[in-house]
Amino acid sequence: MRLFLTGGGDQECFEALDQKFIESLPKNAKILILPVAAEENEYEDVYDRIKENFVSKKISTFELCKNPSALTSENLQEYDAIMIEGGNTFKLIQAVRNSSFNKCLEDYCQTDKIIYADSAGAIVLGSDVQTAFLGEDGDEDESKLQDYRGLGVLNEWSLHCHYEPEQLEQLQELMYSTGSTVICLPEPTGIFFDQSTIEVFGEEPATILTFSGVEKMAHGSIRSI
Repeated sequence: MRLFLTGGGDQECFEALDQKFIESLPKNAKILILPVAAEENEYEDVYDRIKENFVSKKISTFELCKNPSALTSENLQEYDAIMIEGGNTFKLIQAVRNSSFNKCLEDYCQTDKIIYADSAGAIVLGSDVQTAFLGEDGDEDESKLQDYRGLGVLNEWSLHCHYEPEQLEQLQELMYSTGSTVICLPEPTGIFFDQSTIEVFGEEPATILTFSGVEKMAHGSIRSI
């Protein structure tokens, strides 16, 4: 499993990360786009934006999946990469839980396939999604979820996007409350995760919160997690 995760900024912030993503794809790659964190009337815009920003001779097909319930593990394996769009984290995690996509994604992560996820799409891959509450523009949980566990594919780390330094104390309190260490990504920052290591890409450092303290990781830094 290889993950490309971004902090929620404009796509031009991630040129180096996006290039690594494209280089990682096989020839004639098939890409599945999952837009369900966004508003339904934005789905086609998501599709158009991704096609425009990720045009490459290596990619033969982009397909939009508006209903994750329609997916099975077998047809998900037909895609070389899944792109999970940002939006409302709690809307997304509920849609995943209310479908077979949770198990499908678990099976997908056992392969050497690729996931590219932005903001909410990245947060749900972590251990706990309550990081999405933080910040001036934090997500609203309109469904009043009782369970804030994420999909847990980041070795039990949580992920926080749109990170600002003034959120540090709240994030540390959340870490002690949930028992989950946190990778914090400012908007122009992304990471590449490969089994047990992360590599940082972007204009601002990633901030790593553990029970031992706070660590800054600049562009090009690599760390085991």
